[in-house]
Amino acid sequence: MRIYRGKVEPAALEILDRLIKENLVEVDPAEIDEARKDLESVLLEYMRMHREINEAAKDMADKRGLDYSALGRIRRNLAKERNFGMDDEGLDYIIEQMIEIMFSSGHVDEVWGEDHVLNKAIAPILKKHMNITEEVDKEVRKQIKNLEDAEGTVSWEVEYQQKKDKLERLKKLK
Repeated sequence: MRIYRGKVEPAALEILDRLIKENLVEVDPAEIDEARKDLESVLLEYMRMHREINEAAKDMADKRGLDYSALGRIRRNLAKERNFGMDDEGLDYIIEQMIEIMFSSGHVDEVWGEDHVLNKAIAPILKKHMNITEEVDKEVRKQIKNLEDAEGTVSWEVEYQQKKDKLERLKKLK
């Protein structure tokens, strides 16, 4: 699960808008920008922690002389140690953090919705804004299909990352 920097503000704004329209939260109109920033902060912190865990996993794999295939296991262990939701648990983790911040925020007057109702309202919006990851991945893989047999090799990874970075810049996701 991946969130792009360019999707943080639109996702937070859409979530807050939906929660207000469905009377799940109450926010003073003068505080909407700040309440949106609270939700954005959850997404930005998730991105920071995700990046930190990925880097730590790469460093551990290098120090132990492990190959690329060990990264997933190391990442999962690091995430578990830090009580951080990654991969399939990432969406639930982010939603839980957003609900917590709304309860503690000085910019949200009242949270009327129960957790499961808030979850049901937030999840599809996050999924929509995060689905772009799969679209980018498919497009990049299509561009480097000539290297399919080499997937998992260093040359494939380098080519994939270069194409992905270029596509993300073109789509203004970074």
